[in-house]
Amino acid sequence: MRNILIFAALLTSQLTPAQQRFVGGDISGYYDWFHERSQVNDLYTNHSTLYIFTETATVHQGPCQSSAKLTELSHGSPVSNIAYQDEYYLPEDEINGYNDIWYHVRGKDAQGKSFVGYIWGAEIAKGWRTIDVSGDGRAEFLMLGVSSKERKELKDIKAEIRILSDGQLIAMKTVPGLCVFEECGASPLLRVFRTSQGFTVVEASTMTVGCWAGLEKAFHYWDGSHLHRVYHAEFLTNTEFANESFVVNHTSGTQLCHYSHEDDNHMPIWSCKNINTSDDRVQLDRGSEPALALSK
Repeated sequence: MRNILIFAALLTSQLTPAQQRFVGGDISGYYDWFHERSQVNDLYTNHSTLYIFTETATVHQGPCQSSAKLTELSHGSPVSNIAYQDEYYLPEDEINGYNDIWYHVRGKDAQGKSFVGYIWGAEIAKGWRTIDVSGDGRAEFLMLGVSSKERKELKDIKAEIRILSDGQLIAMKTVPGLCVFEECGASPLLRVFRTSQGFTVVEASTMTVGCWAGLEKAFHYWDGSHLHRVYHAEFLTNTEFANESFVVNHTSGTQLCHYSHEDDNHMPIWSCKNINTSDDRVQLDRGSEPALALSK
């Protein structure tokens, strides 16, 4: 990410730990827009509802792995955040190569038994949305979080998008390079929207402010059963990591689409053209593999 000159004032102490940083003047307006839509405040706010990101999360009696296990929770389970009174005391741990804080939470297990304990941060979703992406009239639950795969090298950073339907994992997609764990100091954002062309796009983004500022966005086309990463870039340095064409099937015909630009409302604009599906040259570009899809 580009090292930019910082000339704005330090944010007030009333903001969350993830927001207590300098903001460059050239992104200060977008900063406000981003945090109005991000759920980063909930990660630090008392009594906010958080959600289990991993397939199984262990609730410990204390903020460490060796502490007694109280119960286990499945993905999508809600817990209530117990915010730390001292914002400078956030117990951390490194597990699977990722450094994140321990969340102090309360809730109920699958049997309805109440608990108060600690859950490691990478087992908590960093962003979430409830929306009908399948078009069946029932809302799915989408989450953004830390990759479930072990991080073996310093640059081996991955995020993950998960889609649940009726509590079951139906799709999962790795977002390479997107840093959403606590050590990054980045604010994550998950958005889902229907384009004017009639297809669904899932955005996973992060914003980092300070002496090292960055704005990274990854857009994924949802084809009804898989997520395809079709555009991924660091916007402050204009660095592209992925830019793939993708095929969209409509009842009225088939289109080949690709990312064009972002409008003044920070919405991605897609350029699409009608294609002849009998042309065997039309295919997804190399690099836009489908996500892992799981049956119910």
